[in-house]
Amino acid sequence: MENGIANAIVDEYLTLVDDSCVALLPHALRIAAEFGLADLLTGGPMDVEVLARSVDADVGALYRLLRALASVGFFEEVTPRVFALSALGRRLCSEGPDSVRESVLQSDSYHAWAAAPEAFRRGTPVPLSSGPHGGGQDFFAHKDVDASAGRSFTRRMRERAASCYAGVVSIVDWSRSTVVLDVGGGDGFLLSAILRHEPRLTGVLFDRPSVIASVAGRLGELGERLRTVSGDFFRELPDGADTHVMSSVLHDWPDEQVDTILERSRTALAPGGRLLIVEMVVSPGDTWHPSKWSDLGMLVLTGGRERTGPEFEDRLNKAGYTVSAIRPIPGSYFTLIDAEPR
Repeated sequence: MENGIANAIVDEYLTLVDDSCVALLPHALRIAAEFGLADLLTGGPMDVEVLARSVDADVGALYRLLRALASVGFFEEVTPRVFALSALGRRLCSEGPDSVRESVLQSDSYHAWAAAPEAFRRGTPVPLSSGPHGGGQDFFAHKDVDASAGRSFTRRMRERAASCYAGVVSIVDWSRSTVVLDVGGGDGFLLSAILRHEPRLTGVLFDRPSVIASVAGRLGELGERLRTVSGDFFRELPDGADTHVMSSVLHDWPDEQVDTILERSRTALAPGGRLLIVEMVVSPGDTWHPSKWSDLGMLVLTGGRERTGPEFEDRLNKAGYTVSAIRPIPGSYFTLIDAEPR
């Protein structure tokens, strides 16, 4: 994003504040996703009255929602009060390679940011307090005890991998790899893509027991080439893999915990192996970059942080790794960091 666009967003917000598109777009998208409007419109344009009956909504209110979202490209009013789905709007469908439906439905951020001033005073995240299992728990403990919240988070991470860094598969030279360990790999989306790209590789999907239990039986297409292991990466990682992958993992944690994760990786990594990290890298200076905003989200939600290139190098050096390359992932704000054991 150019700084000119960033300035336009800021100006629009400061002019209208709580009535601005910037403030209201996340809520409008969440309602559209909850109603399943995009899925309903995949068959073609529909009159707003028919849509309203389908989702049990007030006709006038639904028209105003669709009109607002059409103004930013998610729908199109093809004739008066008849709406069609746009290419952008298809990202709200429940299925599709670039769907973000689960991500816009999530409510963790809303609840956390309502109490965010306390996080900035203490420098620690806001305990989740919403829902039947949320009382006072940290982000991942909440996902472990609330199965629905856990499944939702896993689906959101799949959406992030698909939309933000699926391209990493094609920029890595896999010729020196034999066994790939995906640390905190969620439902295995990225690891499965790697194994399909390189049929001679085998893989190990590692995550918390609640995550592995939720994806058990859904990875059968790769047969014996992919196995799952549950555990705690603060304690130990499975050994034997010569390539470790960590995507959107380290930013969840403060430095002390990151050091532990990297040390466990260094201990488990096979001789001659390497570590591949996929994260956003904070850009220097005042230029706009989403990492600077995601960094605030990590502070409030998990206590983690986004990091600069030198900060990644410091953490890796402390754990016994040396950074061999830092390269952008094409078409993405994310970066691939290659690290070798010292």
